[in-house]
Amino acid sequence: MRRRCPRGEPLGAARLGGHALRIALPLDRPPGQGFATVVPAPGAFVPGALFRLGPGDLAALDAYEDCPALYLREELPVEDLSAPGGSREVRAALYRMREPLRPARPRPDYVQTLREGYADFGLPLQALEAALGEAGIP
Repeated sequence: MRRRCPRGEPLGAARLGGHALRIALPLDRPPGQGFATVVPAPGAFVPGALFRLGPGDLAALDAYEDCPALYLREELPVEDLSAPGGSREVRAALYRMREPLRPARPRPDYVQTLREGYADFGLPLQALEAALGEAGIP
């Protein structure tokens, strides 16, 4: 994130309710490396991190995420777990892969990056490990 958004500031942990993490590719793309996305899933949640972005950061992220060809950017309510005085709901931009989706296996270096990101923010690993398991990663 620091390379793509050098003025971005990490704020802390967050949680997206009503969604699950998946490793996938859009059905209309050729077979290849899978990437993380979120899908609606009542009762589930996806841990993540909140960042305050600087001028031009969304454009840089759109380019990195291949938006709108691979991902679509949208704004959804998330629970800010690092808010002073307890958690609170905020609206945050996120990238969701274009549907319909199919499972796709991620590259080992991508798996390592995901695990490091979760560790950097002290996020619980259950959602990530479940998504990796569905993608065939032990």
